[in-house]
Amino acid sequence: MNGDRAETWLRRFGPLAAAVVSIVVVWFVWGAIVPIAKVHDENSYLLQAQIFASGRWTAPSPPIPEFFEQPHVLVVPRLASKYPPGHALLLSLGALVGFPPLVPLLLTGISAALTFGLAMRSFNPWVGLLTWLIWITAPIVLRFQPSYFSELTTSVMVLGSWWLLLEWRETRRRRWLLLLALAVGWGAITRPLTMLAVAVPIGVVVLRDVIRMRLWRDFGLAFGVGLLTLGILPLWNARTTGDWRLSPVELYRRDYLPFDKVGFTPDTTPPRRHISPALDFAYFESARTQQTLGALPRTTWERLTNVFGEWFGGSRATGYRGDVLRLALLAFAVAGLFSMNGTLAFGLTSAAVLFVAHLPYAHWASWTVYYLEMTPVMACLGALGMWRAAQRFTATDGARQRALSIASIVIALLAVPSILWWREDHDRRSRFDRVFIDKLRQLPQHSMVFIRYSPRVKAHMAVVWNYPDLSRVPVWVVHDLGARNAELRRIAPDRVSFDFEEDQLVGQNR
Repeated sequence: MNGDRAETWLRRFGPLAAAVVSIVVVWFVWGAIVPIAKVHDENSYLLQAQIFASGRWTAPSPPIPEFFEQPHVLVVPRLASKYPPGHALLLSLGALVGFPPLVPLLLTGISAALTFGLAMRSFNPWVGLLTWLIWITAPIVLRFQPSYFSELTTSVMVLGSWWLLLEWRETRRRRWLLLLALAVGWGAITRPLTMLAVAVPIGVVVLRDVIRMRLWRDFGLAFGVGLLTLGILPLWNARTTGDWRLSPVELYRRDYLPFDKVGFTPDTTPPRRHISPALDFAYFESARTQQTLGALPRTTWERLTNVFGEWFGGSRATGYRGDVLRLALLAFAVAGLFSMNGTLAFGLTSAAVLFVAHLPYAHWASWTVYYLEMTPVMACLGALGMWRAAQRFTATDGARQRALSIASIVIALLAVPSILWWREDHDRRSRFDRVFIDKLRQLPQHSMVFIRYSPRVKAHMAVVWNYPDLSRVPVWVVHDLGARNAELRRIAPDRVSFDFEEDQLVGQNR
């Protein structure tokens, strides 16, 4: 295939091919046909997706809620996720068909197509190809894209809003502005802080154009679309907490995590509800106490080094160093800074605003998922730097295209060990829960398992789960509350009870 034919093929089929390959890669790295959730947040989203799929906003509070307390889940006054509903509403499509990874995989494909398409639209098909390759092989993507995290939804909303903004500025057709408002609004009911940060540069551009061109009617209609979308939040609040002004996130914070506030002053207010072993958030509280104004320079540096490492090199969080050769991409990204156009500069500004917006929020520097949405921007910088280098050191278009084709192959080949390593990492981190789930399947119907945590069973591996309808669940998994266990047995006398200690189930008919 000569250069012109290759470029034509990339223009016509590149984004679609990127979507398909990305879905395959992420599904493979995820490590299972139907992957399970590995992190508390994922379980919370999946629970809410199941509740939505049942046609309800919330489910009834479980009997004696203390037995069923689950990280990032409200058990009173109703059973619901603490998180805004945007991501779970999409995940409910997978819950409806009995295939939870459906939406994350589709979101991966859409993100890949938009990443390729935006870079191609801003520069050329070769930059689009390289941008996508750098994105899909980045440690941060291989670490977090195979998941049920809400950042998968906001990634699509961010990239989609940028595409829609470009369409509106090129055509000034109203529908693009209305869809832009919808994308920003849906992102806001998914991850409010993230989308607020991304909306700032978008709002500046839109308002400037509206004022200059007097498009007030279009702006008013778009504002209405955004407002209607955001109107889901007070409805969500009312359905979960009983007060349209009180969000589930805030109620959960008051009950369990009073120190979890944006800012640099620790809050020592005690939690309102008893903290079970699975909700021992000393790990998060430690990060909060270190989040001081005096420590801001160190915090900034640690977060930057971690996120740049996961964008371009190894993952400090997991100890993986196999893709250290990717650090060369950082040099190309620096070179790309000197030849970027206005569109890429806009994306880079958005990335900077997002990073700054998260500085007052306490989290360990190694938890880089909050910056997943900006990975395409950094990938495009690296791709642009490679394109400029090829322009400089090749004499003809054909030579340049051959050089870029070789570069693409090299990036793909270097990624193979990384992909295999991350597949093993996902498998390792889900192994405990998979073994436990297999043990549950061996129990008789109408059972309940009391979980007693010990140093060998880490609290962040909490295995107490809630369901929209407990009466239809074969096995309840609940906390061991000692003498209070008898209360739950009296409520469900038909269920045989078991204890979970260390790494085995010990049956006790009592």
